[in-house]
Amino acid sequence: MDLGARWAFRLPLEVGVGGSGDSTFSEVGVTPGLLYRWRDDAAQRWVPYFGGGLKLGAAGAGREFLGLPLVTTVQSLDLDFDDDGDGESDPNFESRLGVFPEVWAGVEWHPNRWFALNLGAAYTYVRLLGTNVHLLHERVGVRFSL
Repeated sequence: MDLGARWAFRLPLEVGVGGSGDSTFSEVGVTPGLLYRWRDDAAQRWVPYFGGGLKLGAAGAGREFLGLPLVTTVQSLDLDFDDDGDGESDPNFESRLGVFPEVWAGVEWHPNRWFALNLGAAYTYVRLLGTNVHLLHERVGVRFSL
């Protein structure tokens, strides 16, 4: 939602997964935030922007991704790592719910008033098991406005 020629409120929904094996990371969240655009004219074609918000969601990573040793289990000891008793929990994947800071920067291309192509990047900071996780997302998106 535009709050004027230069300021805008954004509410992106994000789902991200990366890595392989035990070295994986995943996240899901919604990030309400403010965006400042360097725009002098409503018909300006290239509009650089900078902004940020707080991501409300969940993040998780494999212990190998975090640089921690893997947990090995011995089936005969019947170690229960899950809370609901379904036997599906992975002791080598750590996750948490929380609020994480996120910063955005990029440029929008407006060939007309109702369409925009967004080329940008976002930085998110997450802390899992005492380990700092710094995430850099590259983004390409489209936006339609009425």
